[in-house]
Amino acid sequence: MRRKPNNRRGFTLTEILVALAIFALGGTAIMALFITNVRLSRQAMDYTRAAEITRNVRSLVTQSLARPINVAENDNVYAFYYPDSSLSYTPDEYRDYYEGGKSKTGSLERDAAKDIVGGAPATNAVFFRLPKVMFDAAVTGDGRKNMVTQVPTDGVGPGGGKPGFEGDPRVFRLLPDPLRRAGAIEGLDPDDRMFYQFDFSVRRSVQRASVPTPDGSGKKQPLDDLYVVHVRVYKGFQFEGDVMNDPFFEWDFYVNAAK
Repeated sequence: MRRKPNNRRGFTLTEILVALAIFALGGTAIMALFITNVRLSRQAMDYTRAAEITRNVRSLVTQSLARPINVAENDNVYAFYYPDSSLSYTPDEYRDYYEGGKSKTGSLERDAAKDIVGGAPATNAVFFRLPKVMFDAAVTGDGRKNMVTQVPTDGVGPGGGKPGFEGDPRVFRLLPDPLRRAGAIEGLDPDDRMFYQFDFSVRRSVQRASVPTPDGSGKKQPLDDLYVVHVRVYKGFQFEGDVMNDPFFEWDFYVNAAK
């Protein structure tokens, strides 16, 4: 019995090389899309958390400016405290302490961890004055010191004098969530809120009422109780040296202040 000849052929080297080239091109395109998607997702998460911080700051500043603390005649200060924020700790210091396993071994170590991240809420409350000079965008440098109040940098004590915190706090630093801070959740999320920082500035609004000024100049009266709050949110803020830290999110909103 004669066998039929087998006419089936395998792939040639050229065909294999062409297939590998096509696969490499397709795989590169897929990896590029994956990396882009991860980057956009992280960016969207950052913006979402920045918007959350801004909403909270707006609510807290609105409450603060509605409750002035009179320290002298025609001199008010306003209190600001963002829950779970700190004026002193650095994320690297807290991470090193936490990952070293010292934050879950006893009450003494937990108290030490609280000291690292800033201590009691009272030590992280900031009092500030509102600027009395009308804002002028044409003025630069030291001329803006009386036009803009930067918080927490321009913070004062509850009596309007020397601030209660030590050093020169530049931003508010946000702590990790309570469960992670208490050791109920293992490890640290590298995208945790502790890596977000923010500050805000307050200036008088240039908006004017429809009523003219009494001097007869024809100008409209300024709205003395209307202020503009400018919030800046950072991630990866560098505390050492004179590094220029650029915020990744900024927002303005208006608020009325009680006298």
